[in-house]
Amino acid sequence: MVELEITIPVASKWPSRDELKARNAVEDALNQSAVGKCSGAGGGMGEMDLTFRIADQTALPAARAVIDQAMNTHMLGVEYRVRLLGEQ
Repeated sequence: MVELEITIPVASKWPSRDELKARNAVEDALNQSAVGKCSGAGGGMGEMDLTFRIADQTALPAARAVIDQAMNTHMLGVEYRVRLLGEQ
């Protein structure tokens, strides 16, 4: 398994209800994909995050496409970072 972290900056120290609702919609979209599943979510210190597990490194391009589509659908215009956490 390979784990990716999606980090989304928020305007204040803690995410607002609307920000959390949008992040949860992204999480749901990722879980509905055939590429992988979310393995955790959090928020605080000016950020929200999701971790997303995929089978292996060969799925990275497809995972990135699914992440980008989910973010563009549910959090259009919001900046985010995706980084590889490593293999589990």
